[in-house]
Amino acid sequence: MSTLTETSVTARKAIKWGAIGFVGITILWYLGTGLVKLYQATHPAALPEPTVDFGRLPKISFPESSGRPKLALELPTGAIPTFVDRMYVYSAPIKKSAFTDSEKAIETAAALGFLFKPEEKSDSEYVWTNQDQLNSKLSMNIVNTHFLLTRQWQNNPTLAATASFISDKAVITDTENYLSKVGLLSSDVVGVEKVTYLKDSGGNLVNALSLSDADFIQIDLFRKNIDEIGPASEKKEIKASYPFYRPDPNKGIIRTIVSASKSVSEKVIYMEYNYNKLDYPKMGVYPIKSGEAAWTELVNGGGYIYLGNASASQEMKIRRIFLAYYDPDQATGYTMPIYVFLGDQGFTAYVSAISDELLK
Repeated sequence: MSTLTETSVTARKAIKWGAIGFVGITILWYLGTGLVKLYQATHPAALPEPTVDFGRLPKISFPESSGRPKLALELPTGAIPTFVDRMYVYSAPIKKSAFTDSEKAIETAAALGFLFKPEEKSDSEYVWTNQDQLNSKLSMNIVNTHFLLTRQWQNNPTLAATASFISDKAVITDTENYLSKVGLLSSDVVGVEKVTYLKDSGGNLVNALSLSDADFIQIDLFRKNIDEIGPASEKKEIKASYPFYRPDPNKGIIRTIVSASKSVSEKVIYMEYNYNKLDYPKMGVYPIKSGEAAWTELVNGGGYIYLGNASASQEMKIRRIFLAYYDPDQATGYTMPIYVFLGDQGFTAYVSAISDELLK
């Protein structure tokens, strides 16, 4: 028959080993969960099999390259990474002329402060001119609503002389609020901004060193990344995120230059609007070429090269290669993936990622 002391000792041992077992099981559970997440991160679920929903696609029409330097790879790992073998292609409808184009264009112009009747340069091009101090002018393609707004800020020297900005964030917020108010801000261009400080130099705008040195601020708005969610992800975890790249990688689909003036008619001195709507739900899966194939195509004269501040006479070392989507000035019917090659001094090159046999 067990004594009270023996029972107490046995109970303490049971509690001790039970606690150790519980801690061990807990550690193994967290370790196992972490390993599963690590595997999922390094081995993301593949997209569905290629569906080629849109059939053969038109080739991407890149601008003419500004020069072709000799290229050499100098990547962190020393080798071209292994990329996915398929990606989505998204519908980017080409806007067709409609009876309401003129009415909508006039409404947009009025929201921007141009209230008088426009000059009709052609069936699709309207021009508004305000007889104000800054000679404000608005040129618009009324079919796709792309436009260029300019104001001769030099006519009012106080705009540069009295400039005072609080912060980048405040300027971005004010600009986006203005674009939203006039109906020009879409949700897929909010949150990806580039700020450039500008100052007056003999009536021309040049780069300024800092916010305190700036007479004007340029804001470029780019389209948000396309985030792909793992097909089997219950928590909608992002397995890949692809940025958009423009013909000029430094120029947004909306570019504005703003003064520090409180007057609405003098606040925005320049705006270039080249937004094209994407039909994100309408998409198809397409096979893409390998990174090695894209590199071979580039060095053999294919693709598109934006030199940036580099020279075509120097050898350019490629530091990064990744996948992205091309965002052209004009809608082409589809938004397609590209390989992006980055070098020094702003050098950027693109190669279409879609397999060649699916292009026409």
